Amino acid sequence: MLIYIVRHGETNMNKARIFQGTFDEPLNADGIKLAEISGKALKGIHFDEAFTSPLSRASKTIEILLKESGNETTPIHVENRIQEVNVGDWTLNHLDDKSNPEYEKIHQFFKDPFSVLDVPNGENVYDVIKRTQDFIKELASRNDDKTYLVGTHGFAMRCLLNMFYEDKKDFWHKHVPYNCCFNILEVKNNNISLVKEDVCFYDKDSVVDYYK
Repeated sequence: MLIYIVRHGETNMNKARIFQGTFDEPLNADGIKLAEISGKALKGIHFDEAFTSPLSRASKTIEILLKESGNETTPIHVENRIQEVNVGDWTLNHLDDKSNPEYEKIHQFFKDPFSVLDVPNGENVYDVIKRTQDFIKELASRNDDKTYLVGTHGFAMRCLLNMFYEDKKDFWHKHVPYNCCFNILEVKNNNISLVKEDVCFYDKDSVVDYYK
């Protein structure tokens, strides 16, 4: 079994450094383009099933990837457990707004979310680790010979993959996952392993980290 896990394409709020969380922001033109390029790079890979976060930036990315890779008939399932972290009262906060009384805590969240467990009216890192890892373990338990595509978000992706990292306290694994980057899991004999990390199929000059 192979599981391709992808972060959605770019949105205007990514570019503007606005904390989206579960706010349903669509892909922008560049986000669509990244998904199209990535989908073309996946031609020749047959995806038996796809799973997507309910948020449109993830579901649209999955639709484009399947279309451009020649997998238009692949069934897509909406999976709530892989949607982005709910950041509660921080939703739509601007990361550069130093007048925000929560500014320091929000920036600490982007440095070390394990040290920020009191997200007001939202989820903390352990909540998201549990639900995303419950999903991936359930999928991996099928232990079949199929190939799956999973569309999620930056924080949710790092939560899902945290169990594979040698240094689990280095939550962001050096950086927030890039838009339309892939991590690939392989399942053999009920063992799950991370075989490719943060792969981008588009030009490296287009790889941007908006959360530095």
